[in-house]
Amino acid sequence: MRKVVLVLFFSIFLSVNSFAEYSHTQLKNGLDVYIEQNNSLPIVNVTVLYRVGCVDEYNSITGISHMLEHMNFRGSKHFPDGYIDKLTSKYGGVDNAQTSFDSTVYFATIDKTAWKKVLAFYADNMNNLTLDKNKFLKERSVVYQERLWRIDNSADGFLYYSLHNLAYLASPYKWTPIGYAYDIRHYTIDELRSYYKKYYAPNNAVIVISGDVNKKSALLEVEKLFSNKKPVKIVRHITKEPVQNGRRVMYIKKPASFKKLAMGFKIPREGSIDTPALDLISYMLFFGKSAMAEKDLVRDNHIFASIDGGNEGRIYDKGLYEIFGDLDKNVSFNKARKAVMDELAKIKNGKFSNKLLEIAKAKAVSDYIFSKEMLSSKNMNFAFYAGFGMYQYYKDYLKTIRSIKKEEIMRVASKYFKSSKESDCFLIPEKGKNVNSSFRGDIR
Repeated sequence: MRKVVLVLFFSIFLSVNSFAEYSHTQLKNGLDVYIEQNNSLPIVNVTVLYRVGCVDEYNSITGISHMLEHMNFRGSKHFPDGYIDKLTSKYGGVDNAQTSFDSTVYFATIDKTAWKKVLAFYADNMNNLTLDKNKFLKERSVVYQERLWRIDNSADGFLYYSLHNLAYLASPYKWTPIGYAYDIRHYTIDELRSYYKKYYAPNNAVIVISGDVNKKSALLEVEKLFSNKKPVKIVRHITKEPVQNGRRVMYIKKPASFKKLAMGFKIPREGSIDTPALDLISYMLFFGKSAMAEKDLVRDNHIFASIDGGNEGRIYDKGLYEIFGDLDKNVSFNKARKAVMDELAKIKNGKFSNKLLEIAKAKAVSDYIFSKEMLSSKNMNFAFYAGFGMYQYYKDYLKTIRSIKKEEIMRVASKYFKSSKESDCFLIPEKGKNVNSSFRGDIR
């Protein structure tokens, strides 16, 4: 299950049982609109997802999707720089955005009296961004500093980044949403404007509105603001990752408190038949005191000071099952890797209890339900799955999770946790300052 980071500082929750179904309308220009009416609290969330991310980039403009996300807050034809932040502050709401491998999403949760202003702001951003050159140059410096903070000056961030550079040789997933530092420093305003016109269009977007609204009047508001937006022809030529035919190994050096290990295994795209089983394997290995890797490798045998992991699905190509660990003192890289492979072998061979599998299912169910209790996270998840044609998968997820048997876990583990699909990145600590940023994946 794709994990979406929750907006923890906005703590208004709604009961999952009170949510009605989303209504769906596609405008003539291709814009998909989903509206859910829930009048239990006087708040509304508006989420806009564009199907554009680092997968649409190429060398020389890596990370430009994230750069464009930043510029969506720097002014449009009818709204000044900083408008949305001032609006949500005034009405006691929140707004944010994030860029991922396959999409860019904007969202705001606000008092029901102001949601139309949010929608108008997002409508103007679709085709009326000013993209002022001076503001662009300033924001480019901000994005470059973010790259330094999240990646270059962070042991964990650099390890995550390096693992993708190793695991993917041809796919644009190799540079992650932050992009290459050189490219960030050399973006031009013309490149950004061209990219904006190419992907910010109604037929490449999904709008989700949920909360204290009337469905019919909300749809009329969307039609009023978006029906005049012109669609564009979206052409994607995404380089596919070639088959990996053997284990890959990389050693890197960064200031750090621990030796670190990152392991990646190629897995199918998000929403495949095997994705739910891979989710359960993650819970069995890493989540909670009863988890296998936590118990065996951290608390009992002191191989790792900490360990975690999980699957990161992708839309257009193979995803990556990732394992990250801080090695305990005096433990070698080879010993640490072998210990991880031994844990994976236990799963392949069925050496785990049915009770552990049931605990993993219970955790998967509770996380799924909790993700639907907050408007922002619920709509972001829905926008992603609906936007990429996986609504039925998302709707049936709990039913699928509950139906998975031990044999299915064993089959999936045996299929993907092979050395021929493995990439290992070992971080050797060196002296210096580590900012301890824990960046992985999506960028806010």
